[in-house]
Amino acid sequence: MAHELSATTLKMLTILNDGQMHTGTEIAEYLCISRTAVWKIVNRLKKYNIGIQSQHHGYQLSFPLILFDKDKIETLIKDPRIVLECFETLPSTNDYLRSKPPLPPKNLHVCLVEHQSKGRGRMGRSWSSPFGRNIYCSFSYIFNKDISEMSGLSLVIGILTANMLESLDQRIKPLLKWPNDIYLNNKKLGGILIDIIAEANGSSRVIIGVGLNVNMKDTQLENVDKPWTFLEEIIHEKVDRNGVVACLIQSIFKGIDLFEAKGIEPFLTHWKRYDLLESKHISVRQGAEILSGIGRGINPQGFLLLELSSGEVKKLSCGDTTLITRASA
Repeated sequence: MAHELSATTLKMLTILNDGQMHTGTEIAEYLCISRTAVWKIVNRLKKYNIGIQSQHHGYQLSFPLILFDKDKIETLIKDPRIVLECFETLPSTNDYLRSKPPLPPKNLHVCLVEHQSKGRGRMGRSWSSPFGRNIYCSFSYIFNKDISEMSGLSLVIGILTANMLESLDQRIKPLLKWPNDIYLNNKKLGGILIDIIAEANGSSRVIIGVGLNVNMKDTQLENVDKPWTFLEEIIHEKVDRNGVVACLIQSIFKGIDLFEAKGIEPFLTHWKRYDLLESKHISVRQGAEILSGIGRGINPQGFLLLELSSGEVKKLSCGDTTLITRASA
């Protein structure tokens, strides 16, 4: 169920962000709403496990939350071709945009949410989406390209995201694991999910989902069996996600315009700089088949090059890649 991120909710959490106890009466008077309305908002927010304590004295937040501010993000973006929607909760940002009519060509529809109840990763995996901590963002765009010309787009989005992260702070040194994972210090920072819908006129509608771990201090992820990290851990302070997502939107909008005009070719040298798998022992799962070998980068179409023990180099258009460490080799 979709629930838009209201200005009242933003203001309430701004009040509670000081970590002090605030009475229902105090909050109601500040927001010009009833105490019953305050109670309803608090009880809705409690469902997200964000640490709101309710006592007879009032309400208190265990840790501060910097929520998305649509007005602030739009001010930072300054582009009328970008339509931004912000939600408190959605099942999935990709699914939401897929259900909406596409915008005209050259316009970008962006969906941003604080919490996903059914976030999706690749290959049917779920994407853990705690409230108010990370970036869960999707983009809808019409490409004047046939679906056969969209090869390598996930790599391009990874490169654009990595470029954006590097620009934020010199301590952030991302790498990319083919085809769609973003890594820092050998731990997963984020991922990309792309849905492509062929249009009747030969164009392609693409839904691009980007998830990034941002402020995850003292937070545990359930059912995640691989090492992961977050930006707050790298730069040692809480991150204002509004600035990060504004930079992400601008980077991707500019980059997909270049991809539409020239394809993956302008991005190939950038991939080599970020490639986590090149010259590494890796395995690639394709359905029931698992191939092992040495990563040899990508070809001009964005396919993974895997050198087998026989010396043969296979070109792989899809698959789930894993680094083979000495301990597991």
